[in-house]
Amino acid sequence: MPQSPALPAPTRRQGASVNLAEPRAARTHESLTAALFDLLRRHDLTEISISELCRTAGVHRTTFYGHYADIYAFASDSFAHMLDDLADVAELDAADYESGGSEAPDVESITAAYTGSISAILVHILEHRSAYRMMFGTRVDAGFRRDLHQRLLRHAALAVSNWRRLGLAQDLDGPTAAAFIAGGSVGVFEEWAMSDDTDVAARTADIVGTADAWVASRTLAHDTVLAQDTMVG
Repeated sequence: MPQSPALPAPTRRQGASVNLAEPRAARTHESLTAALFDLLRRHDLTEISISELCRTAGVHRTTFYGHYADIYAFASDSFAHMLDDLADVAELDAADYESGGSEAPDVESITAAYTGSISAILVHILEHRSAYRMMFGTRVDAGFRRDLHQRLLRHAALAVSNWRRLGLAQDLDGPTAAAFIAGGSVGVFEEWAMSDDTDVAARTADIVGTADAWVASRTLAHDTVLAQDTMVG
């Protein structure tokens, strides 16, 4: 599998992320993100200047520098935020799963929602593969991996909570399961970005299948330990 070489990035201070709860800041971030992905269709990330990005977005450079140190810091935040949005699956509340009605969530619908979010992320990375190769391959990523892991960790914790509300994963340690899912997801998305594979459906099935295999192996390991304890006792 061809690998993108590790690319150096200049030393930088970490810029403050935009508060997207503030409407004006959210619009600015949206304009900059749209401009970035438009420019990435024609240029490598290393070739895009702050001036060109801001001119394309219709945003003043002073506004940009109020939040980000450079193009790498913005790309890190923008890419992680995009994947965060694509990974979003709503939390089930008591009314959702206790209603028992035809609209109540079930295992199949929740599984379909998570599978759909994985597929959407893979499609997005595929469409912007060169940019994600840059972010995963650079030695100084402006916090991209850390930010992505933390965002995916929140989604993974929510996933475990949803499964439990549906009567599944009752014996899993929540934080351990969430950390395993989040860390594995970062690795899977990096491998996909660095590969030349384009079969989204097959890769999605592989990811879901890996999760199933992990749960099955954990159950087997748990039963083995119990059997050993019984023999010792």
